[in-house]
Amino acid sequence: MINSFIKKFLNIGLYPFSLYLRQIAGTFVLLFIARYLSIYDYGLFSSYKTITTVLLILTNMGFNEYILVSSKKIIKDVQIKIGFFILNALFIISFIMFILLFLNIEVKSVFILTLIRQFLDVVFFSITLPYFQVTNKFNVISYINIFYALITIIIAICCYIFKLTLIQFLIISIMLGLFNFYQVSYYAKINYIFSFKNINKIIKRIDKTIFDYISVNLLGYLYTQVPAIYVSLFILKEKASLYFAASTISNVIFLLIAAQAQKIIPDLMSADIKKVREIIRNNIILLSSVNFIILIFFIFIGKFLLKLIYANPYYINAYNILIILSLGNFAFAIMVIFGTYLTASNNQILKVNIQLQAVILSIILLCLLKKFGIYGASCTYLLTALYLMFGYIEKTIILIKKRRDRFA
Repeated sequence: MINSFIKKFLNIGLYPFSLYLRQIAGTFVLLFIARYLSIYDYGLFSSYKTITTVLLILTNMGFNEYILVSSKKIIKDVQIKIGFFILNALFIISFIMFILLFLNIEVKSVFILTLIRQFLDVVFFSITLPYFQVTNKFNVISYINIFYALITIIIAICCYIFKLTLIQFLIISIMLGLFNFYQVSYYAKINYIFSFKNINKIIKRIDKTIFDYISVNLLGYLYTQVPAIYVSLFILKEKASLYFAASTISNVIFLLIAAQAQKIIPDLMSADIKKVREIIRNNIILLSSVNFIILIFFIFIGKFLLKLIYANPYYINAYNILIILSLGNFAFAIMVIFGTYLTASNNQILKVNIQLQAVILSIILLCLLKKFGIYGASCTYLLTALYLMFGYIEKTIILIKKRRDRFA
């Protein structure tokens, strides 16, 4: 029985576990930094992290999903496109850093190092993931993730013990990221030199549907990041630290959501209507159950958790924000599952209009609720998540009905 459980875990649960471990590692970093940095500096770093995440949209505008769907599970095509889009991302990163040299930024070195770290930590992983999805080598990328997460945790602990500066932490993290870059490229067999020499040929093979993925990705980032950008730019850093303290904890669920979406998209690409319904239903039940448990957990011990994690009574004031954001995650999880089917069925264009409306709604809500500060920002996230959830559900039901009628 134990052997059977281990085998099942390795086949089904290892990849989500590895992503959760990466999330835990990232949370460790923020928590340990928060314990020895001032409240202002923590707010500053969190703001830079948010802004660089938005800038990095330019390096991966839905290219990972485009690579997966457009390559039709042809491994060689996936590898070539990954190489091309990684080179494209590196060029954009270099251009952004060049522009930053001429801008008046409060702590420019921290900003640039944060940008590089975020690219290696998030964007690179996303663009290379299609290879492991197509080849179904989730175990390989899982072991890589686990190694990366454990070393990140060790780095965070060492930084806390030895009270390393933020810049020292960022440099060490970048060194780990560069090793991860080499490691993933090796296992995915990405030939960057080949991609560089054949850039013109690769560009000709990229069809116009890529613009649908770009639109969805840009609008999706805007929808999720508009409240955070607002907090970063217009809220006092001490207040902003409360919002980011709550979002750091509530975002724990995001990697499970991402893991489920990444795992089911290849199946949804080739599944029949009955199987599609089964996959969607099972994943909604799973994610809703996990979200409910997390919400109840936060309601009862959220204040204690905030005080325990951040070791500062001030962060207890983030409790209400934590609950509001956690409610928004319910809708976000359901939205992602239905949105994954829209992507797998090559109907990205249907997501564009809904997301554009959601971005506009976010901006309007922030204008209306600006006097409520971080509470207005968190409520904006909740309401736009609900709007997108219902929009995706409606579009998916229509698509499934049309497909069923066509084969009836």
